[in-house]
Amino acid sequence: MLKPWQATALVGLLVASVTAGCGTEPATVTGIDQLAGDARPVPILAKASTQLAGSVLAPQAPAATAQAAKPNIVFVLTDDLSMNLLQYMPAVKTMQRQGTSFSNYIVSNSLCCPSRATIFTGRYPHNTKVETNSLATGGGYQVFVRRGEDKDTFATDLQKTGYRTAFMGKYMNEYQPGSTKKPVAYNPAGWNEWAIAASGYSGFGYNLNQNGKVVHHGKKAKDYLTDVISARGQDFIKRSAAQKQPFMLELSVFTPHKPYVPAPRDAKMFKGLKAPRGKAYGAKNSNAPAWLASLKLTKAQKTKMDQQFRWRAQTVQSVSKMITDVRTQLRKSGVADNTYIVFSSDNGYHMGEHSLISGKMTAFDTDVHVPLVVVGPDVPAGGTVSALASNIDLRSTFTDVAGTQAPKTVDGHSLAPLWRGGSVKSRSYVLVEHNGPDLDKNDPDGGIFRSPNPPNYSALRAKTWTYVEYKNGDREYYDRTKDPLELKNVVKSLSKLRLARLHKEIQSVEKCKGQASCEAAQSAL
Repeated sequence: MLKPWQATALVGLLVASVTAGCGTEPATVTGIDQLAGDARPVPILAKASTQLAGSVLAPQAPAATAQAAKPNIVFVLTDDLSMNLLQYMPAVKTMQRQGTSFSNYIVSNSLCCPSRATIFTGRYPHNTKVETNSLATGGGYQVFVRRGEDKDTFATDLQKTGYRTAFMGKYMNEYQPGSTKKPVAYNPAGWNEWAIAASGYSGFGYNLNQNGKVVHHGKKAKDYLTDVISARGQDFIKRSAAQKQPFMLELSVFTPHKPYVPAPRDAKMFKGLKAPRGKAYGAKNSNAPAWLASLKLTKAQKTKMDQQFRWRAQTVQSVSKMITDVRTQLRKSGVADNTYIVFSSDNGYHMGEHSLISGKMTAFDTDVHVPLVVVGPDVPAGGTVSALASNIDLRSTFTDVAGTQAPKTVDGHSLAPLWRGGSVKSRSYVLVEHNGPDLDKNDPDGGIFRSPNPPNYSALRAKTWTYVEYKNGDREYYDRTKDPLELKNVVKSLSKLRLARLHKEIQSVEKCKGQASCEAAQSAL
């Protein structure tokens, strides 16, 4: 007898074989794109690793433990991961070979909190109203909770259908775990278990709210936050599988966010590694908007970014190891064949491209195009889906594979049909939003060494072009078929009719609310 996911996959393949015409976006299964490369010494020194963490996993027979009828989900979310770091993550490269990658996966806002709010809710920042990292500037955890957004997420969806849910790591900026003597009274809804840190960016010396009890972790090697998150996640998998209960586990790491602190075992890796010197590195954009036009990299900035890139490559070793260890635990628990693993990042990161020093928040692909890799029961090995996808789609995707549906108030749709051989309503573009500058001095994305914060903008990111409309009147248009690195702003070459149409469409999608509304707005061109 076919399992539920097998029946769904078979139906999807049959539908794909007879579906033709416009209005749908079919899956494209090709070889995985080869994605290129991005690191800080820590006060705790240990023997350096001699190999990259997260070696390739050899296939093993599943344990005899009975698997749950509903599939499990493990979601690994990194912080500020750029595409050029994937080459330093063997476990992710293994996932790419064994699963499917989305080559046009775009985040709706290249900033932590707005993106994470969208991932949780499936709604654009203009609908969650979480548009920055802090309450002082209109965002962060406090805005998310005060609006009740935490009560309407993929976690609450799955919990209602009988899933055991757990969250480990970074939830959102300005979440406070409380002290060891007085834990915070309220934690995000939707989670049966949690272990949430506040300022865990340095990897050490943090408080972790563990199911309402606050535990302080110091500066010993065993306290490294990614490893602690990994261990707690593995324990959750072991217990949930033993109870034969379907589970949803999010492992949300702080790495490779600055200050780019690696695990002590990895602190001497990649000696001499430098930031990639692609054609966009140190380049000046033609017809650049005012905020970007005068930038030029100095020798000191280049040296600092080389050091930072090496630290970033070191930090992701712990994430790669975590993925390997979690997959090992899934096999030991007998649930590997019935578990989806999803890997992604809340936003990208630039480091020298367009003459920008380290940072994010732009509409360039360095900042908004991030990895989305899926392995699971019905996911083709070594495949690539080229359809436009966004973080507004993750909630619907998780509920779909769990056998339920997200509410129609979400702005996105499930991506599961695209790896099952089916189709979804095609899009002309997805929306990218940015409100700033965020001037809160407590923002971890602040600091003296950071690229300029662009003025407020909205952008349409299509498969082959990007259009940006700044609130101050500046505009950009990049034809990525001819200019994949987005160095030539050709907005002045567009006709008045084309510009008027783009303006109208960007206004439409800025106002969209709910799946039907946003699908209509994004398929207008």
